[in-house]
Amino acid sequence: MPGAQVASSTNDPIITRVPDAGSWRASGLTADAQGTRFDLSRGGRFMARVRVPLFGRVNVENALAALATVDALGVPLEEAAAALAGFKGVKRRQEVRGEERGITVIDDFAHHPTAVRATLDALRARHPGRRLVAVFEPRTNTSRRRIFQRDYAEAFEGVGWAVIAVVPDAPIYSITGEVTERFSAEELAGDLRSRGITADAIEGVPAIVERLARDCREGDVVIAMSNGEFGGLWQHLLEALRG
Repeated sequence: MPGAQVASSTNDPIITRVPDAGSWRASGLTADAQGTRFDLSRGGRFMARVRVPLFGRVNVENALAALATVDALGVPLEEAAAALAGFKGVKRRQEVRGEERGITVIDDFAHHPTAVRATLDALRARHPGRRLVAVFEPRTNTSRRRIFQRDYAEAFEGVGWAVIAVVPDAPIYSITGEVTERFSAEELAGDLRSRGITADAIEGVPAIVERLARDCREGDVVIAMSNGEFGGLWQHLLEALRG
C-alpha cells in the first residue's frame, strides 16, 4: 500500500504504519501444521486472531500489509481474514514438489541474500527439528558478482547442509563496464564451513543430484533456490530418490 511502512525484527511484533489509518500490529506469532497464527491489533486495540497458511515472518509482514490495505478500501476485517486463511500461496515460494524416502523436496525462487535468509527462516518454522539442506544456484548477474559474497555467508546461517552450485564463468553484462570481481561458490562454502556449517561447492546439476541422493537422510528437507529452472534439479532429485 502506498505510504505503508513495515517494521520488524526477529523477536518483536510486526508493525505496519499506514498514513491516515493508524498502526497495525501482528504479535504472538505461532506456527503449526496449518500455517502461522497471530494476534491482529489496530491502534492498540485487539481486532482478531488471524491465520495465514504460510510460514515465516516475511509472509506475516505481507499479510499484515494486505489486511491494512483492504481495510482502507472498505473490506470488512472478518471477510479479509477469512479470505487470507484460504490463500494457497504462489508458485515457487516454498513450494513442496514431492517427498521420497522421507525426504521433502521444495522449490523456491529465492536468489538474493535477503530472500534466501527469509526463506530459510520460514522453513525452519515450518519443519522444526528437521535438517535443512539448502541448495543454491547463483544464477543472476547480481548474485554472480562479489558484492553479496559476505551477505550470502550470513544468509545461510543455521542450515544443516549447504550446497552451492558452481555456475559457468559466463560474461556479466553491466552498464558500468566489464565485471571482474566475481562471486565464488568455493569461497562461500569455505566461509560456511568456518562457521560450523557443512557446505560443498559442486559443479553441474547431475553431480549435485548424485551427492544429494547419496547423502540425504530420512527427515531431511531439501530446498532448491534459484530464479531459474536450476536444470530441473528438484525433478531429477525426486527421480533419483525413487530409484
